Amino acid sequence: MIWENDNNDPYFRNDPGIGLQRIPVYKFDIEKNLSAWKLWRTNDGRILPNPKSHFDLVNDPFEIGSLIRLTTYFDPALSGKVFGGFGMRAPFDPAININNQTYVEFDFYYPKSAEGKYMRFEIWSVSSGGEGLQSNAGRMGKVRTQVYIRTSDLARLEVIQQDWIGFYNGETWYKKAICAVTPVSSGTWEFLNIDLHTETNTKLDGDQLLLGNIRITQMDPNGVKIPDVVNTKNFLEVEPLKRKYNLNNGSFLIGVMGGAGAVDPKSIMGYHYEIFVDGGYLKPECHIKPPLWLKNEFPDFKFKIDPSSGGDESEWILHTESFLSMRDAGDTDEYKIYGPCLAWIDQSPPWMRQIIPENIASMQWNKDGLFFSGSANSTGPYLKVNKTTARRLYFNHILYIMRHFMSINPRYDSDAQRGIIPFHSFDVLSEEIHESRYIAIIKENPNGWKTALKNVSWLMAMTDSDYSDITKHYVYLLFKYAHIAVPNALMAAKYKEYYHDDNIVPPYMKMDGHDDNGSIDAYITEKPPILTYNDYDYEINILSKAIITCNMIKEINTAWKNDPLYDGRNLIECIGLEGHDIVTPFTASKNRRFLHLFAGLVDEGFLDCISYSQLDIKQPNNAPGGEALAPAVLNQKQADAIGYQYALLFKLFDKYKKYIDYVILGDQYGFSYFYSYVLFDHEKMASQAYYAVMDPDKFIKGHSYLDEFFEGEYEKLISDKKSEN
Repeated sequence: MIWENDNNDPYFRNDPGIGLQRIPVYKFDIEKNLSAWKLWRTNDGRILPNPKSHFDLVNDPFEIGSLIRLTTYFDPALSGKVFGGFGMRAPFDPAININNQTYVEFDFYYPKSAEGKYMRFEIWSVSSGGEGLQSNAGRMGKVRTQVYIRTSDLARLEVIQQDWIGFYNGETWYKKAICAVTPVSSGTWEFLNIDLHTETNTKLDGDQLLLGNIRITQMDPNGVKIPDVVNTKNFLEVEPLKRKYNLNNGSFLIGVMGGAGAVDPKSIMGYHYEIFVDGGYLKPECHIKPPLWLKNEFPDFKFKIDPSSGGDESEWILHTESFLSMRDAGDTDEYKIYGPCLAWIDQSPPWMRQIIPENIASMQWNKDGLFFSGSANSTGPYLKVNKTTARRLYFNHILYIMRHFMSINPRYDSDAQRGIIPFHSFDVLSEEIHESRYIAIIKENPNGWKTALKNVSWLMAMTDSDYSDITKHYVYLLFKYAHIAVPNALMAAKYKEYYHDDNIVPPYMKMDGHDDNGSIDAYITEKPPILTYNDYDYEINILSKAIITCNMIKEINTAWKNDPLYDGRNLIECIGLEGHDIVTPFTASKNRRFLHLFAGLVDEGFLDCISYSQLDIKQPNNAPGGEALAPAVLNQKQADAIGYQYALLFKLFDKYKKYIDYVILGDQYGFSYFYSYVLFDHEKMASQAYYAVMDPDKFIKGHSYLDEFFEGEYEKLISDKKSEN
């Protein structure tokens, strides 16, 4: 279909062309030719630090084909050197001609444990006839480029949106597509050298990395640059998103991540969105210092305190004025607040990360896979506590935060003059399912979930090693505390009825003045906040993580209905999905599969609703128009591809709207996590993505040139009637 004036209408465009493309020049057949590869000195003259370091072929470690496995041994104390690593050389057969737009590309697979161990890869070769000696003259014959993979690139892997994730050799693995650009003019390559360098004074003992799909590409000399997209309307000149998406018209709330504080109705935040979240203020690290009772219980223990928390004795930093300003903006209840998160492995205070169960054997996985040690854990000293102490700690933690905002009791530093600051929802627990362990767990035990968790030490201390009673599991307890913190009338009545039964209301709940001789009537609200379990990467392994989550929710919510304090609500009410998505042919289908699974829980009464907590979209290299990193200006094809992906997702959300309570975008404008795109560009102009969200059908039909890339995703959504039943 050909549209007229398509350049001026955001809903219609013909194909603007393929643009500047890299075309394949050479690909290494590692299964056939790896025997021709050799260990080689590194480009800078470093020798092999240990003769055990080597590379070999490993077949289908992730069921995606053969890969080259790099195994490195290096001990600075033994070698007398500060750097380790090794080099390897592969012959080109035949030799290839290169120019200043030649690229070495490969897929790099690395385990979570690689963080902090490797400095860089270095790619180099020699021109025809060159020996590559280390003299200055020899260096003139070299063609080199470096690809750095420093700690900053591999840090906080658990929160980075990955294109791929796997489980191998007992740990999580990730994939990174590497592209090395050659900074030279022209010549002939006879060999490709790949060097691996370690970080300074880092010891490695058989540590492994994997490489695959090694190829050489060059820019197509016949390519024509695709024009940049031109966004023409300011955010105030277009229809507000919340006029289309809101609960009053049978849809869902539309919200955005952004700074807490006063909401200007003429800002992107106030004009377009209805529910807001600040990403940092209520993370566990707001509990900056341990409570006095804990310090008194362990007077000789040295708790770690963040130096930036100040020198006073304040236990909390909650940024109350910001949330108060948000409450008071606009008309009554015009804007809503979503609060993350009461418990999380990351952004927890240093003193909390020192806590471990009293009978823990080590800070690594034990033989049953019950204990997790990651970069978020403290390096010690560790404080071994019993279950009662750990439960008291988190009971106090949750009650204080929730009641500080949703009560007027001085016990929680709130009063009648300030008034209640209502929250629409709280993330009680975030990202507690292990990054990849669930892949193996679900194969071994389709009904399992407990050993697929991270079992963060300071949370696991509430459970310790006792899995026999699900009502004593830390996930169950965290949500139970949140029900007690801001109760409905039934919970308050049950709490009062069973207050003197220590088996139902245990003594640690009575020790710190959270009730009036068993009465929590002062904290009753007719509409308690929705209590959410939040996690990410459901689209990567599609169903295995979703099944683990469903197993957890079903078992916990089933047990809750038999709890004497059962208040008529589900214990876990909502599943929060971190929607860090990528432009791919199947992103919408993958989302549909796990949405369908969670919608089934709602239909069965095991869950109340679904939410998307951080929606944004990355534009990868293999998407139409090529890679783009926000907030960079997009070419027309990139902008259309991102818009098409948003359109598919919101078409999907519309089909599941009776299950979805809210969808929150990753940021107001410019860019979101790890250079992903949102709905307004860096100049606060409405992007193609905005128009796609406002009318998904019209956008998709007007950009039919992208149908082939998205492989019938729109037709699948149109024909899928199950979500509408």
